Amino acid sequence: MRLVLPVCLTLLAALAGCSDFGFLRPKLDPNAYPASYRADLLAYVRVHPVDILDAREVLVSTPTLKQVGTDNRYFVCLRAQGEDWRKDKLVVFYAGQVNQLVDATTEQCGGAAYESFAELLPELNKPREKK
Repeated sequence: MRLVLPVCLTLLAALAGCSDFGFLRPKLDPNAYPASYRADLLAYVRVHPVDILDAREVLVSTPTLKQVGTDNRYFVCLRAQGEDWRKDKLVVFYAGQVNQLVDATTEQCGGAAYESFAELLPELNKPREKK
């Protein structure tokens, strides 16, 4: 009977230690559909500076699963247009969350079907602090 408590404590400690290696955590699906991609992208832009400030129009495509590097990932194309400029961005998702926002090539976003993303305009056109 005296041996039972130390054995139980040892097993609990071992299980707790295994959780650091991911044995007890649920596995993430790297290709989970980004169901709240608009809200997530808006939150991402609030935290991370982007080079599409002062846009007059913002457009976004719906999530598409496509090969990025050697893996398949969901992505959306984001287009911002200003008075005399236009920039296309590729937004890559991992496990349903924004992972990267990078310049898009014509091959990546040239044929994208865009829809308005007016919710993002106020974030891009906010007064910014001068440094």
